[in-house]
Parts: sequence; C-alpha cells; structure tokens
Amino acid sequence: MFQAIKNFLLDLFFPKKCLNCGKNGAYICNSCLDKIEIIPNNKCPFCNRPVPNTFICEKCREKHFLDRLIWATPYSNPLIKELIRVFKYHFIKELAKPLSKLLIKSLENISNIVIVPIPLHERRLKERDFNQAELLAKEIAEHYSLPLETGVLKRKRAVTPQAQIKDHKTRKTNIKGIFEIDPKFTKKCLDKKQNLLKDKTIILIDDVITTGATLSEAAKVLKCAGAKEIWGLVVAKG
Repeated sequence: MFQAIKNFLLDLFFPKKCLNCGKNGAYICNSCLDKIEIIPNNKCPFCNRPVPNTFICEKCREKHFLDRLIWATPYSNPLIKELIRVFKYHFIKELAKPLSKLLIKSLENISNIVIVPIPLHERRLKERDFNQAELLAKEIAEHYSLPLETGVLKRKRAVTPQAQIKDHKTRKTNIKGIFEIDPKFTKKCLDKKQNLLKDKTIILIDDVITTGATLSEAAKVLKCAGAKEIWGLVVAKG
C-alpha cells in the first residue's frame, strides 16, 4: 500500500517526461540519452598527467589507492546534473538504468571482477529508501554477469554529505576513516575459511566524483583487506 501511494505521488509531482526534451514516457528518452557525450579518460583525474585511457598515474595511485578511474561524462553537463539530482533526491529509482547505460558505454569488456557499490550510512539509507550506487552496481553486474557484493563496506558514522561541502580540504577531512569492512562480511569470510577479497580486482561504483576522497577512502580499506586492484566507476566527474 505504501509503495502504491509513493508511486502515485511520484507520478503526480514528477510525471514521466524527458527531463531534456519533455517527451512523455520516460525521465530521459533514448534520443536525448544518446546525445550525452562519453568523454575519453586519458588524463590522470588527480593531477592531469597524460595516461593510458582510464588509468591513474603511478604517483597518484600510491596516494589515492585507486588503480583506474572510469567516468562517463562531466558533471558540468546540465542534463547529467539534473538526472543525478532527480535520481538521488526525488527518489526516481528507474533512472538507474539509463545512467548505467552511460557507464556501460565507458567500459571495455570486463571479466574476473567483483562489483562493489559505495555504501550509504544506515540513517541516510532509511531516509532515502535506496542506495543510488547500489542500483547502478546491480545494473553493471547484471549486464556483464559479474559478482555483486553489496555488504563489503560499511560507514562507521554519519557525516555531512560531500555535496554540501565546497572546500576540497574539508571534504577530505570529513570522509577520512569513514569506511570499514562490514563485520558481517568478515564473518562470511571466516565461515568460508577464505579471504573473499584477496587478490581480487574490484570496481567501486558511485554516481559522482569531485575530489575523489570518498573513493580513495573506500579503496584504502579494500586494499588493506587484500584486494589487488581497485577501479573507480562513476557516471560523472565534477
């Protein structure tokens, strides 16, 4: 009943019209989605040194614990900004599918990889009723038939959302030490008598990257837990 009421209110206040051209039927029509340019990632996202596509330079890899970063398009694109805003803050879950299509366009064929979404804190998850990164991760895992692990990372505490903090230094301080391996996942490893992260390549999925602080903190925890390589995969780079 609650979900039916929620769907009714969403349809009432946010009717299914393309957020770009106004066409009825979907929040982003296929024609407008196809017009969103996928940008080659041929510069290190942290220092702008030229690098092979999607790689991170050696110096920044040591600092940020990420081996590669794949992003589909700039966050400065007004349509992308609006799609992500409506997805996250107006709770339009079905936007996960078109946004994940942008990620798929950015990816080469991938295999032998574990998909891990950036988690929300329990309090924010209850407020929003879904984790946008997890919805994107499910689409990617399904498309490539890859394992999805949603319970690997846990946020230790609630913090001010990164999007509300403009200063880069404060962003890093705000998110520092925020992640840990979820005790439930640790128990799962103990039950199976193996480290399920050891020597794995993991794709960490989120919606937007600005300073990279969130992905870097998560990657650090996963590397310390035994992961071999960590790639970041996001819809947009700010």
